[in-house]
Amino acid sequence: MFIAASLPSLQPKQILFKGSPFAVTDTMISAFCTTVMLILFALAVRIFFIPRWSKTYDKKSGFRLFLEALVNMFEDNAQSTVGHNSNFVAPWYFAAAAFICVGTLTEMTGVRPPTSDLNVALALGFTTFILINFFGFKEKKFKRLLRFANPINLLTDLVVPFSMALRMFGSVFSGFLIMHLIYGLPWFALIALPAVASVMFTIFHALIQSYIFMFLSMSFISEATE
Repeated sequence: MFIAASLPSLQPKQILFKGSPFAVTDTMISAFCTTVMLILFALAVRIFFIPRWSKTYDKKSGFRLFLEALVNMFEDNAQSTVGHNSNFVAPWYFAAAAFICVGTLTEMTGVRPPTSDLNVALALGFTTFILINFFGFKEKKFKRLLRFANPINLLTDLVVPFSMALRMFGSVFSGFLIMHLIYGLPWFALIALPAVASVMFTIFHALIQSYIFMFLSMSFISEATE
């Protein structure tokens, strides 16, 4: 009964600050913190690491190899799926995937991850919807309007952002809910179970959801430009 009563709701908890004209939720705070962390990390790499790496090109540390592998993975996927549009698509989805991954991992600090908020998932889904139509019109011009002459195609395109958002939200929120239940167990069950479960329901979700979002988004853009 205690565990059931303390289950998190689908709606994020509202935190009202004095003098604030709108309600601030816990997922808004975690999303803001995730964004700040990513910006600071990017600035640190650009200011402190990249100038040093350019002088010592032959010496590659594990950290440098890790970053280069990530960048190459996104560039190769974007180049193979969206072609010459990869110059914009690859950096954008690298940033989006980083936000999804790091945002989901914030659950391990005890806060609710931003990706467990349906509003955040919908925002990410609609960015893909906008890019799909932008690059579709960019490549096919007004020929793309002929696609919407078929109501089925119109319905299919409108479903894309919702399907992507619900997929991410359902996966991340279910993992967050399971971990919440685990932390509500008696103390003797908390010796090793959270460490094992966090690998399955937090780290795995963070990696797989960021990859799925990137892969599906690029696939939809590729389909729109063909």
